[in-house]
Amino acid sequence: MSPFNFFKKKDKDISKTDNKIVNKSKSSSHRPDNTISIEFALEEIKKKENNIIKNHLDKLRKICKETIQSFEIINNIAESIESQKIDEEEEKLTPLINNTRNIIVKSLKRESSNTLQIPETFEELEKFKETIDSSIKRFGEVTRSHSIVINNFMKKHANNLRSELKKITENSEKINEYFVEILKEKEIMEECKNNLLITINKCTEIDNNNSIIESINQNIKEKENENNQKEKEIKQLQELPSYNKSLDHLKEIEELEKNQEELIHSIIEISTQLTKAAHKYSYGTSKGTKETITTIIKDPIKIINDKDILPYIEFLNNLKESIHTKKIVLKDSTKITQYCDKMIDTIPKFKKEMEEIILKIKSLKQEDKSSTLERIRKIEEIIYENNKNIQTEILRREEVQKLKVQEEERSKQIINKIEEQLFHICKKKYKIDLVEQNENK
Repeated sequence: MSPFNFFKKKDKDISKTDNKIVNKSKSSSHRPDNTISIEFALEEIKKKENNIIKNHLDKLRKICKETIQSFEIINNIAESIESQKIDEEEEKLTPLINNTRNIIVKSLKRESSNTLQIPETFEELEKFKETIDSSIKRFGEVTRSHSIVINNFMKKHANNLRSELKKITENSEKINEYFVEILKEKEIMEECKNNLLITINKCTEIDNNNSIIESINQNIKEKENENNQKEKEIKQLQELPSYNKSLDHLKEIEELEKNQEELIHSIIEISTQLTKAAHKYSYGTSKGTKETITTIIKDPIKIINDKDILPYIEFLNNLKESIHTKKIVLKDSTKITQYCDKMIDTIPKFKKEMEEIILKIKSLKQEDKSSTLERIRKIEEIIYENNKNIQTEILRREEVQKLKVQEEERSKQIINKIEEQLFHICKKKYKIDLVEQNENK
């Protein structure tokens, strides 16, 4: 229904134009195979978009020209209304009519004086359409508000005004229909272009992943080559006479360490038997005595760090005395005193033997600092670190490979969508060639 409902008689229904726009544009370029690059696809879409817009604008040229003419005619009608004299019969209503006439004329002139040019681009068409839509709304507002005055006191201009506003409305509907068709086509093309740009990014990401994988493989290869070289060095060192001597030293150190463990084990076996008696003795004693008791009972190896062992001997003698005098009551007191004597006898021997073993081990290790075996150990540490790095790189490669596969799968899905969109846009089955895309980088 027309927005200009100030007219007394009803308007006939405005016929709708067919929304289906036949795309007569065909691709002029022919390729032996339909495989194209992304850049070529973007160019084809741009050409298609320009052709579609141009075809629609050509079809709209006459309609836009008629619309501009209607605006000019409405401007002339406004000037005629402005100069029209009021009949003497309506003299009483002259102030009201004049006031209303001024409002109508001002509004009609303001809207009809809009600078309109036949659009040559989509942007110009959009601006043209918005201007027409806005003017129709303003025309409708003023004619509805003052329909009585227009129909009763401006009869000779009403029909002309009605006719031109009807033309503008019908033309506006046609322009909107063409505009919507262009938007639909542009939307498909924009989506296709976006997908093509996404594919370019995907190709870049895949290439980056390939570069990372290649770099990781190179790092792994370098580490493996270094390990192979280090293994050869180890074999060469093992063939030297000094290697056997280093092995002898190692064997001797292992024997000494074994003796250490046996000495520690034997003194702990004795000290364990004194735990209960020492615990009872510790009640009410000094802090120093308690520390001596703790060392003997829980960590006798610390005795070797003390230059003076007399505090330990003194404690054990005092413990024996407390058991004899019944200050400490134990069920197996005789057995405990025997262990006290055994511990008194063991401590000096334990300290002396442990110190000798420690010195001997230290001497052997000092001698082996620059030995063949030590050199082999350092090489083995390098091999060990290289193997750790290789495992880390392998895990990283798996992660990158996984990302690459995901990107490739996503890229395939987008390519399938693009090819469907290109068929709709170009009416031709194209295949996107990513190999060519990568070569063009």
